Amino acid sequence: MKNQIITDLLSDKIVTIPTETVEGYAVSLNSEPAIRKLMKLKDRNYNSGKIFTLVPEDKTKIGKYCIISKAVELLIEKHIPGELTLILHKNPNFHHFYYDHYDTIGIRIPDHPLFQKILSHTGPLILTSANPRGGTPKSTTGHSPSTIIDFTGTAPKILRQGNLVINL
Repeated sequence: MKNQIITDLLSDKIVTIPTETVEGYAVSLNSEPAIRKLMKLKDRNYNSGKIFTLVPEDKTKIGKYCIISKAVELLIEKHIPGELTLILHKNPNFHHFYYDHYDTIGIRIPDHPLFQKILSHTGPLILTSANPRGGTPKSTTGHSPSTIIDFTGTAPKILRQGNLVINL
C-alpha cells in the first residue's frame, strides 16, 4: 500500500491518506497538475477563502515556507508532528504557483506512521480533508480534525479546537 501511494503521489495523482486525525487528500507540492485536480475536486479557487495545508518534508523545513516566531518555534518543537495546524505568514522567499496567491500558509505534519513513511519518500505535500466541500471529514481513528492556531494577527487565535488542547 505504501509503495502504491508513493508512486501515485509522484505521478501527479491525488491520494487518500490516513492521518492521526481525519483522512486526507494529498498531492505532491511539486505537481501542478495534481494541485489543479485537487482544486477542482474540492471546489476551490484562489478566492474561495480556504487554502490547502502545506506538509513540509520535516519540521526543520517549516522556515523554508513560513516565517517562524519564538512562540511558534516552541509549539513546533512540542507538537509537530502532531494534531496541530499553524497558520503563519508566508516566507517571502518561497515561490510557488499556488501559494503565491496568498500571504499566509497553513502548516501541518501528521504523526501517523504510514504518513511519515510516505513523506520521507515524496518530499513536501499539500493536504486537505478527504470530504466534499462543506461535508464532514471522515475520522481515521475517532479523532476530531487538527487544532488550528492562527499566528498572523496581533495575537494568536485558535480557529478550530481539535483533540489537542493548547492554552495560549
